[in-house]
Amino acid sequence: MMAVVINFLAINVNSQSNNAGVFIGVNNQVGWDGHTKFSMGNGQFLGLNGSVNNINILNDADVIDAPINDQDIKPGIQNQQL
Repeated sequence: MMAVVINFLAINVNSQSNNAGVFIGVNNQVGWDGHTKFSMGNGQFLGLNGSVNNINILNDADVIDAPINDQDIKPGIQNQQL
């Protein structure tokens, strides 16, 4: 099997969300979990949009946001090489 070569001039990251990463090279990312609550009162705008004179109400009446009991085991080996 032949190696695949990919060359980047630059990697630009404008924004990252929760549990996001930029990993370059040979790596192994272990033990990641994604536990979060994400509420949008207005949704999401994509593309060319116009929105004027809006009222957005988000009723979030719960006492505890996303109670989590995370006891899973994520075995893995991670090392670095040059």
